Amino acid sequence: MNDTNKQSDESHLELGHSILDDIDDEEPSVTDGEPAERKRPSRTKKKKKRLQRHKPADPPVDEDLPAVMDGGDHAEDLHDEGPEDGAYAAGGGHSFKRVLIIIGSILVLLAVLVAAWNFYYDKMLEPVSDSQDSIVVEIPEGSTIKDVAGILYDKGLIRSAMIFESYAGRHSRGTKQIQAANYAFTPSLSSVEIFNRLLEGDAYSGAVPITIPEGKNIKEIADILEKNHICSASDFIAETNNLSKYKEKYPILSSIPEDKTGRVPLEGYLYPDTYQFVSGMNVESVVSAMLGRFQDKFDANMQAKATSMGKSVDDIVTMASIVELETKLDEDKANVASVFYNRIAAGMPLQSDITVDYARGTKTAVLSTEDTKIDSPYNTYIHTGLPVGPICSPGLPSLNAALNPATTNYYYFVADMSTGKIYFNETLEGHNADVEKYMGTSN
Repeated sequence: MNDTNKQSDESHLELGHSILDDIDDEEPSVTDGEPAERKRPSRTKKKKKRLQRHKPADPPVDEDLPAVMDGGDHAEDLHDEGPEDGAYAAGGGHSFKRVLIIIGSILVLLAVLVAAWNFYYDKMLEPVSDSQDSIVVEIPEGSTIKDVAGILYDKGLIRSAMIFESYAGRHSRGTKQIQAANYAFTPSLSSVEIFNRLLEGDAYSGAVPITIPEGKNIKEIADILEKNHICSASDFIAETNNLSKYKEKYPILSSIPEDKTGRVPLEGYLYPDTYQFVSGMNVESVVSAMLGRFQDKFDANMQAKATSMGKSVDDIVTMASIVELETKLDEDKANVASVFYNRIAAGMPLQSDITVDYARGTKTAVLSTEDTKIDSPYNTYIHTGLPVGPICSPGLPSLNAALNPATTNYYYFVADMSTGKIYFNETLEGHNADVEKYMGTSN
């Protein structure tokens, strides 16, 4: 048993020796007689060793370089600088130059655009041409700078309405400085010169053409005259009430009654035409010009015709004023006159809507039953025969129709609202059918 144990001990000793030998090979030796500390091998160290085996050799040192390259912190810092840092520095410089170039290009472009705009702006303020032809321009009350620019451009006096409006807006404190009046300009004037004359109120003192359309009544004529700076509307209306004064000057007015209540004295006798009137003209001169024109048009032959019909001039003018407003086409006037003459002969009321409109002082497409009951000597729904007087200034075609009505048996008519064409009937049944057809309703 002892031999066996002894042999086992020797085996253990040999095994222990082998293990210690392996440890001694991998761990450093212990100095100063201190026992060696047993540690397990470090894998990190092995990896480092392996990495060191593959690490390339340091490049040869150039002996001519300064000492700072031999080592130390400065050498190490210089060595650690990556290529990216250098590239960034160089690229940053190029980027800054590009920004400067772009900014410079934008500034140059803006300068060119400003110069081009100034050139265009100044060009548009220059005269349209060298023409010395005088062009009369009306600047109405309440006109804005934009309105004035549009009027001047339409007359061919400025190159650009937009540029004129811009200039005027920058050189005035508002539209109140531009005075409403008639002006005379030539295309040889610049926009600046025209604008300055508008501010100075350098109004045109010569005659301007004023057109009075057919079918206008005295109030409407007064508005036209005032709008064109000829005279005030109220002064004109007041002047037309002086019937006795004008009867002495114009024999054509002799048949106008002076004792009819509610009548507008000179309504119908202010002949519709184009006149040459001067700004600020005396109202008596304006009224005289229009009455004189009527007397010229309603000549001796027409007066003789009225007499042969048993009619006065005032009867003819009153009938003609109704025909004027009831018709759109000249071809229908004689037939319309015949309808009204036939109704008067039969003792029927004229039932003309436009006479009620005149009495009401407003116009409407279709009258209501209540409208036709208005108490007025002009209302031909409640009064038979002609109204108390004319309701507008008729033109020559309507005057001729009143003097030469067609010979018919018509008592009714209705107008196609879309075309103005009139359709006539002898019976109420036929008339109602036409009303339904052309107006969508019947009486």
